[in-house]
Parts: sequence; structure tokens; C-alpha cells
Amino acid sequence: MSRSYAIGDIHGCNRTLQALLRQLSLVKGDILIFLGDYIDRGPDSRGVIDTIFSLQERGVRTICLRGNHEQLLLNSRTDPTWLNRWTISGGEEALQSFGVDHPIDIPEPYISFFEKTLFAYEIGPYICVHGGIDMNSIAPLEEPEVLMRARNWYKDINYAWLGDRIVLHGHTPEAMDTILLQHALLDEQQYLCLDNGCVYAMRRDQARPGLGRLLAFCLETEALFEHAYCE
Repeated sequence: MSRSYAIGDIHGCNRTLQALLRQLSLVKGDILIFLGDYIDRGPDSRGVIDTIFSLQERGVRTICLRGNHEQLLLNSRTDPTWLNRWTISGGEEALQSFGVDHPIDIPEPYISFFEKTLFAYEIGPYICVHGGIDMNSIAPLEEPEVLMRARNWYKDINYAWLGDRIVLHGHTPEAMDTILLQHALLDEQQYLCLDNGCVYAMRRDQARPGLGRLLAFCLETEALFEHAYCE
């Protein structure tokens, strides 16, 4: 029986991603839903995308959402203002991993990958997004900026709109204790953050207690998998 997993923000931590994937013991036909922010800050943004390409070649189905950092990269290719915002938000490390000085020089297969990413994905009882959802808008799943960037939206959940569905998201790093509590209350609260700020384990200047793991959530069993940042 195939399994489906949602994976939170990777931010260039390719070795950690590969270690987490080994825990999942993936087989052909399994589904991986990546919640976005593959790049920036960490040491190997290019390697993260190469790992996803390798999974696809092995027959693992990948659903790739767009995070705000992928959008920053795409915007920065033609707009100097966005380029400055991106580079100071971790884009400099991404450029180094691709071996280029400007995002316009990133090879086309990677740009095509970023351009084809989704803003939201529904599977079974789950809604997968990067940031959050404005459930009180006219079309909650058709607002890219909100889906990529929303924070602090739990207090505004419209359960009449949400129904029996559960939201899986990343974007806002949460301490492991907070995530475990959300996991325990999943059926009641109907949301789960899968961003434990893996990359901050290497960025000691921005270290925060309780962060530093990459997470995966199995949609069929509700099991939560984790792996600490790998140097």
C-alpha cells in the first residue's frame, strides 16, 4: 500500500532531507507533498532540488508547493528591488549552491521547477499550503500571496468553511513542543505546522530554543517523523 507524506521547510538542508527520506523507506508509488521553501539560508539549495528530481526518477510522486522564498527568487530575476530582498533573506547562499552570481543564470530546469509549483493542494481530508489560509475570503484557496505568506491565522479559522478538513502548513517555525501539542490535538484543532526551523540549527546567530528538525507527516497513519539537522 502506498503512503503519502507532507514535508516541511527544507531551506537548503539537503543532507537532512536525505536522512529523513531514508527513515520513510519510500517505494515506487508513494507520494511526497513538499510544502515549499526548498531554498535559501542552508548550504545546498541546488542539492535539495536534485534530490526531488531523483525521487521523481525513482517513481515517487512529488507534489511541490511554492513557498515565499521560491517566489522571492522568481521575482528577483527581473526586479533589482526583489533581488536585494532575496539576497538578504538567504538568497546569497542559494546563489552559491548554484554556482552563479545572479538568479537569471540559474539553469532552466530549476527555474522551470519553481515556476510549476502549486499554491495549494488538497488530498483526502487534508489541505496543504505553505503559509496559511484566509478562510473568510471569497475564494480561500485562490489567494497566492496569503497561501504563501500568511502567519498568525489560527485565530481566524472558519470551521464552517473548513468542515472536516485538516490544514498542513509550514512557513512559521514552531518549537517542537508546540508542534507535538498540535499533533496531539489534530482532530480537534484541525491544523498542523510542519516547520521546526531545521536550518536554524546551523545558523547559530539566529538560534532559537526548540528548533532544528526537519519533519514529515504520514497522511494515512498520522505518524510524525523527524530528523535533526545534519552538518
